[in-house]
Parts: sequence; structure tokens; C-alpha cells
Amino acid sequence: MPRILLIDPTPLPIVERMRPMFPAGVDLDVVSTLNEDDLVRHAAEAEILLVIQRKVDAHILSILPRVRFVQRIGVGYDNLDLEALQAAGVVAAYTPGVNAVAVAEHTILLMLALLKRFPAAETATRQGGWPTMELFQAGLGELANTTVGLVGFGSIGRAVAQRLAPFGSRLLYTARHAVGPAIEQQFGVRYTSLDDLLASSTIVSLHVPLTGATRRLIGETELAKMPAGAFLVNTSRGEVIDEAALHRAIENGKLGGAALDVLYNEGPGGNPFADLPQVIVTPHIAGGSRAAVERAIQMALANIARYLRAEPPLDLIPMPST
Repeated sequence: MPRILLIDPTPLPIVERMRPMFPAGVDLDVVSTLNEDDLVRHAAEAEILLVIQRKVDAHILSILPRVRFVQRIGVGYDNLDLEALQAAGVVAAYTPGVNAVAVAEHTILLMLALLKRFPAAETATRQGGWPTMELFQAGLGELANTTVGLVGFGSIGRAVAQRLAPFGSRLLYTARHAVGPAIEQQFGVRYTSLDDLLASSTIVSLHVPLTGATRRLIGETELAKMPAGAFLVNTSRGEVIDEAALHRAIENGKLGGAALDVLYNEGPGGNPFADLPQVIVTPHIAGGSRAAVERAIQMALANIARYLRAEPPLDLIPMPST
């Protein structure tokens, strides 16, 4: 009987929702904590690994000697050590595109919250104030006619562009390659270099995967190119930004603020911007709508079923060149 091991602690209702989706005769086991001893107790018979956020590296693979297939539930796969997987002869797949709508909607929410100074307005009013004139004096923005620069133009970047179009924003994008006139016209965007995008955008929104090329993509030099009072939004990965440089840029008034759904160190006490009211931080929830989670689970389990039928899995993660 093939045994699948889910190595992330997962709420029981989600696990129970998964079980009927597996083919008959498949055994799903769940590691209930991040304690390595718990993983060891479940590891010996596991043949397929189901992963959400937990890091899978050479050490973890050494505990799981029978695993030959890893299925990630999610879009990014920076928690998977591809070199270690390749060395162990393990293939891996992920679920691209499943959360594009959810992340795009959260991105628009963050943009509007920054422009409308929503956190300051809500907090002051909740505390008994009525800061209408103060907020008018500080300045409230509109997405209409605002230049928004999208760094990355995959499924999420395109979903953001599609949702910004009705607001009347001017849209720039940069990516490894221009997508071509037909797609640019479809989404109402114009390609430009990263430097020009930074210099021209009131809001810069990041939608790139975490790779060697994008780690700390936005640092002190890049932030200095942005217009005074501009905003930065990040719903990709925390490591894409140099957080210390961003903190300085906001503290010294260069930027008007930032909205971040991701941080370098995520968890209780990990917010380095807690002292800056100009920075909105949400706890990595952009892609977590009920519909997105359901799509990701269904896509992952359908792919495991393909693997069990000896069919080639879909959406395999490319391994490093040898």
C-alpha cells in the first residue's frame, strides 16, 4: 500500500478533506509537529512526500530513504533544495497559478490601504478620534491615473494588471523577457527596464519567484531610484527585499510607505517594521483564500494520483543543470 506523508502540521479538517481525494488503497500519514523526532517516527515507510512550507533538504531526505516523489502544495518552491533532491534521485512538482486570483486581490487591497491611509484612519477612529482634516492634509491617493509598476509578469502579475485596469491606472511591467505586443495590449501594460519602472512608478508591486537573481532584488540602490513618497508592495517573497534598506528609506521619508505580506523571518516577533506606522504587514495570507487552497489541494492530489498510475506528473520543477 503506497504511503504518502504530509510533513507540515495541518489542521485536522483540512487533512480529513484530503483523504477521500486519494485513490483507494493509499495511506495518508501526517506529521503533527515540526519536531524532527515526530518526522522520524513517520518516515520509514513514506514513499511520497506532500509539502506545504517545510524545508526539504539533504538532511530531511536522509530521514526519508524511500521517498522518490515530492509534491508541493503551493506556487513557490524555494523551500525545496533542488540540488539535494536531484542528488537523491527525487523528482518534485508544484501547483503553479492556483492562487493568482487570491494574491492579486490582496495586492489591490494593500495598494488601496496605502493610498487611502486606511490603517491610520481606522486605528485613530477606533481609539475615539475623528482625524478627517489630518488625513486630508496628509494626502489621500487614488489608483486612477496612478502609475503602477509590476515587477514580474507571470500569472499573478497579469491578474493584478487585469484588476487594475478598471481603476484607470497606468501600468508598467518588467520581466526577464517582454511578453510581446499582443499580450501587452490585452492587459494594458507597457514593458520597461527595472530602473525606468522604479523611477516612474508611484506604486511598485513585486511578483517574482525567489531565485538567486531575485534575492535582494530591491535594495538601497533600487529604493533610491523611486520617486519621493512612492509606495512598495510585496506579495512575493520576503527575501526579494533588503529589509534594512527599506526600513531606512521609510524612516528617512524617502518612501511614503510599504505593504508587505511576506517577510524574511516569518513568525511571531519577526516583523522588523513594527515601529513604522507607514508599513502595513499581513502574515503571508495573500494566497490563502478558501478557493485557492482547495484548488491547490485538488491539483496536488490529482498529480499524486498520476504518479501512482505511473503516468508522468504535471508541473515538474526543473532541476539544476548538471
